[in-house]
Amino acid sequence: MFEVIRQKLSLKVSLSLALITLPTVFIAAYVISSRQVDNLEQLTIANAQTAARGGAKMYAAVLETGLDGDLFSIKDLLEPTYEEIKGFDFGDNPRFHTKYDYYTDRLAVEFQNTILQSSPELIYAVGTDLEGYLPTHNPAYAAPMTGDRAKDLGGNRNKRKFTTPMHRNAAKNMSGVLVQSYTSDAGERSWDVSAPIFVKGQHYGAFRVGASRAVIESHKQGLLAALYLILGSFGLITVTFIFFTLRRAMRPLEHLSVIANECSTGENLDKPIKATSKDEVGQMASSLNRLRSSLQAAMARLGA
Repeated sequence: MFEVIRQKLSLKVSLSLALITLPTVFIAAYVISSRQVDNLEQLTIANAQTAARGGAKMYAAVLETGLDGDLFSIKDLLEPTYEEIKGFDFGDNPRFHTKYDYYTDRLAVEFQNTILQSSPELIYAVGTDLEGYLPTHNPAYAAPMTGDRAKDLGGNRNKRKFTTPMHRNAAKNMSGVLVQSYTSDAGERSWDVSAPIFVKGQHYGAFRVGASRAVIESHKQGLLAALYLILGSFGLITVTFIFFTLRRAMRPLEHLSVIANECSTGENLDKPIKATSKDEVGQMASSLNRLRSSLQAAMARLGA
């Protein structure tokens, strides 16, 4: 009977501790992961800002090299003639050639890809002019047209004019690096980080870098799962340890309970009760021993 009571009491105390401990553990895991994700977001944006600045300088250098070689004029860059590309169904997003896009297709694509591959969080790295025209996209977004509108929307975004407010803000910005939240028409969520491009001292447009929010969210979910597992396991081990510690700690009380029950029936009054410790349990044992002696003496007097 006492064994059952001991188990039930230990289990009750352990479950009570679990109800207090485990929610606290999960809250702590969420707070820790949120802080880590905030730090990761800041580092990702800072990395994208550095990439945008560097990309803007390299894009300007490439265009200036073309100008110095008389491959096209400054007017071709700042006041371009957009020749619509025919023969494909581009829907609401027509595509255009300019007098210099053949040049960026050969030279800009190389360093753009180098920037793009510098970090797994980056999803695009491109230059656009003041009208949002993107002469040369990254290879992942410049796949051959297939005729499948849904597939081409995400697979071929090359030589388009991007004219949403976000794109206009990026193209017109001249006051340093600009960070904007962006969801593309293909559904990609990112931060669009842009820096102005100046060619021969004149504002050409912007170099834009996309930092994926999906990658950050994936990091967050992975970190949260790992923290839940580690802290949850720690909490479970702690509660289990407390359960068995309580059971062990209650054994002397169980023994004293048996002795007290024997004393109440007059059994084993001639058997001394030894205190095995000086704590509260030991004091209780000493008290029971005095009670045993008193009862033994009283029964001896009655017997006399």
